[in-house]
Amino acid sequence: MLGLHNGLFIFHILFGSAALILFWMPALTPKGSLDHIRFGRYYANVMYGVALSGALMSLLVLSDPLSIHGQHTPAHQAQQAASQIRGFSWFLLYLSLLTLTSVRHGILVLKCKQNRQLLRQPKHLLLTSGLVLGGGALLLLGLQANKVLHIIFALLGMILGGQMLHYSFRHQLTPRQWWIEHLGAMIGSGIGAYTAFFAFGGRQLLSGIGQWQLAFWIVPGVVGGLVITWLARKYQRQFCEQKAPTSDK
Repeated sequence: MLGLHNGLFIFHILFGSAALILFWMPALTPKGSLDHIRFGRYYANVMYGVALSGALMSLLVLSDPLSIHGQHTPAHQAQQAASQIRGFSWFLLYLSLLTLTSVRHGILVLKCKQNRQLLRQPKHLLLTSGLVLGGGALLLLGLQANKVLHIIFALLGMILGGQMLHYSFRHQLTPRQWWIEHLGAMIGSGIGAYTAFFAFGGRQLLSGIGQWQLAFWIVPGVVGGLVITWLARKYQRQFCEQKAPTSDK
């Protein structure tokens, strides 16, 4: 089991590193161009690999935490150590779900545009509902264990999941609302990739700064959230001033 986990970890790091680079390719190419579409597809596929490998690693740890992360734990501390390891693995499993759902939502929104039937299929509703329900469970775990990261990302996931569900079932969309939704979902997935990169890399490089390490988890989300809000308002004003193209209807 440890060997399988280590193999998945290498895969996860390689694909995560590729995602950090590919994230910028669609952003720097004209929207709708062949390069934008091609690099966007590459980025989505790589992020699916990141999310699925992360989920599999988390499930392995949940099934046998001490064989993977606590081989040298003294017997009298085994139960407490296993509980702590599982708690963090639930958190990482939820992050994998958040990443997977964000990317998938962004891709489906682009395919659906004004017709949102794909967003209402059971598979996607299960993922988006899982963000809300899983976020609630993670929030309770965070409050009980006083884990700030659990609380922050639980609230974030619940909000994003709720917004995805609202978009899927809202009665009417504003002009080219699908583009804004796609943009927000894909940037949101990039926030997850860069959060993991800075958080785990920063923890290794700056382990002596104590609780300030939390900044590596929080800052990418705050900055990315502000960027999403600014871009959404910018494009909303722009699209509302234009007549929605007939091809989007």
